Amino acid sequence: MMFQLFKKRNFSEFVSDTFTFFKMYGKHYYRNYFIINGGFLLLLLVIMFFLGKVYFEGIFSNFGVQNFDGSSPIDTFLNDNLPMIIGLGILMIIAAIFLSILSYAYPVAYLKLLEKKEYAETSEIIDVIKSKIGKIIVFFIASIFIMIPLMVIIMMLSFALVFIIIGIPLLFIVIPALMCWFAFAFYDYISTEKGYFDALGSGFNLLRQKFWPSVGSTAVMYMIMQIVIGIVSMIPYIFGMVSMFTSLESQNGGQMQPENMSFFMIMMGLAMLLSLLLNFIFQNFLLINQGIMYYSIREENENNTPKSEIDLIGTASE
Repeated sequence: MMFQLFKKRNFSEFVSDTFTFFKMYGKHYYRNYFIINGGFLLLLLVIMFFLGKVYFEGIFSNFGVQNFDGSSPIDTFLNDNLPMIIGLGILMIIAAIFLSILSYAYPVAYLKLLEKKEYAETSEIIDVIKSKIGKIIVFFIASIFIMIPLMVIIMMLSFALVFIIIGIPLLFIVIPALMCWFAFAFYDYISTEKGYFDALGSGFNLLRQKFWPSVGSTAVMYMIMQIVIGIVSMIPYIFGMVSMFTSLESQNGGQMQPENMSFFMIMMGLAMLLSLLLNFIFQNFLLINQGIMYYSIREENENNTPKSEIDLIGTASE
């Protein structure tokens, strides 16, 4: 049975249908995700690994040593390798931006194809992304100057209100609401022929139409995602902490040896890389959840289900 995108849903169905989607299509979805995005994700992880390796080598190769002029060996190492560090940093930023845009576009393309067929080919998903690449780039560039600054201002005002009682619960409403608005606007801009500002307005109206179910569903999915990521990425961190305290207990005077500190920092770097990888993987749950909400609210406005059923009857009769 094919997953029904255009379907009227409430809060509980927003959440449950997200897990139903991945139960039905998870293997196919992630196989194509890694085919399309895997190379860029690997590139980003490799760049971050080498940046961490350069930095940690600079620290531990001169652990406990002081230069004759009184300067720090770490500062000397960083200055000597500054061009390489800057180059890797620029590559990391470019790779992160490109991967973020591609990862955001992938679920939109996948659901757009799911409107017509159950299992799309990888080439079909790539073709949809290619056909919309101009709009995707325009959306994110325009958002850098329009939507993101507006969201930052709203966030700053919300954080300012944290100092009064209303501020703390307000954050749990504002952050998911802004995430929904951005996602609804992006889905609408890519899925229709609307212009950027029309899509922003449409996204806002869709959010307003089912505000509390949308915000609640986004908050629940985000918390689930962060809990899973936090638990898994804590594993190398725990190993590093255990190693550090074991080393301190075994050394006279409580001094940690460079090799023990090195192992601890490696575990910290591994935890960071694992957290980044899991964030890109599990953010698909959040984006698919928002896509399901987008199609559900559209269904309430457009009543697409009867049209789809008529089309299916016509196809079956052939």
